[in-house]
Amino acid sequence: MSTITYSVSTAIAWGELVKSAYSTYSADTQNTNPAVPTDLPDGWTVLANIQCDPVAGFFSQIQFMGFVVQSAADPTQIGIVYRGTEGVMDWLADFEAEHTDFTDIQNGGRTELGFTRMFRSANVIKPGETETRTLESYVQSLPASTCITVTGHSLGGAIANLTGAWIAATQPHLACELYTFAAPMTGDETFVATFNTLVPNSFRIYNQPDVVPKSPLHIMGYDQVNTGIEVNSLDFPEIKKSILSYHSLDTYLFLLRQQL
Repeated sequence: MSTITYSVSTAIAWGELVKSAYSTYSADTQNTNPAVPTDLPDGWTVLANIQCDPVAGFFSQIQFMGFVVQSAADPTQIGIVYRGTEGVMDWLADFEAEHTDFTDIQNGGRTELGFTRMFRSANVIKPGETETRTLESYVQSLPASTCITVTGHSLGGAIANLTGAWIAATQPHLACELYTFAAPMTGDETFVATFNTLVPNSFRIYNQPDVVPKSPLHIMGYDQVNTGIEVNSLDFPEIKKSILSYHSLDTYLFLLRQQL
């Protein structure tokens, strides 16, 4: 895989798609297959919606988690877009903090149980249809010319890490890159070492005072993936000093726009 250069404008563009996934979910939290996305940026088409089970195997509650999009300007460019945490079920998934073996790839190490369950539960469904297929089978069907960017905020960033590692490890005919925002630590040092080798084109944007990218904690056996791109809301007095504000995707997008 060729190495690409981090781009602020590209990061903002992917962040706007994540914001659209949030808006689409908020417009109707019970709709697991929305027909029309909310505030989808120009130049993109939704190919399929992504559904996940926040606590797979226990209190099952399928939710709309994002979408697969295609660029009109370059149809070989596909985005897998995950929204972040919304609702009690997602918070339960966020804070499992228990390890599980990530057997989906070789040398996958151990990853956070809740994030891993959500990744493994991911299905795709075309708007207006009723038949689902696994995200894995969908990705496997993409042509060799496809470039996939996986992106997500918060919980969605963790799922993006797992998705990107799986694509890079098992689908070598596809180009894969990541842009994540406020992603928590996803796995142990073995997972991180494997991820960093598999996905060199990974850009993990984090706000310095945001506690989520520092969680679940090194002392619990977790580490953070490469490549960290720091922004710092403490440099901007107009940004409210609160845990929620530090973590907000809107804060991240504001900070990135100051770099243009």
